[in-house]
Amino acid sequence: MSTDANTTKPAERKPKIHIGASGEKALKLYEKEIATYVRELPRLVEEGHEGRFALIKGDEILSVWDTYREATQAGREKFGLDPICVTKIERRNIDRYALLMEQVKETKCP
Repeated sequence: MSTDANTTKPAERKPKIHIGASGEKALKLYEKEIATYVRELPRLVEEGHEGRFALIKGDEILSVWDTYREATQAGREKFGLDPICVTKIERRNIDRYALLMEQVKETKCP
């Protein structure tokens, strides 16, 4: 068995996230909100909001709530039936969304 120092390791494969047709549609619809969430997530976690829910519209975190229901109600009161984004603030999403955004970027580029 050779222990040649020049032996290269096989390329490390990144996990792929399966995105179905409805997921692709949601990514397009909420593209700004997802980018806002990814940008603001480290700050929200640092400020102690992990486990709470962010109400996001466009490029702004409008408010943070203790429950999904409260965040959704606030969004509906302000925007009616227009699309809003309510998502849980989770530290693990920092890496997950980075992977997702990288994968989406790779599929857009030829």
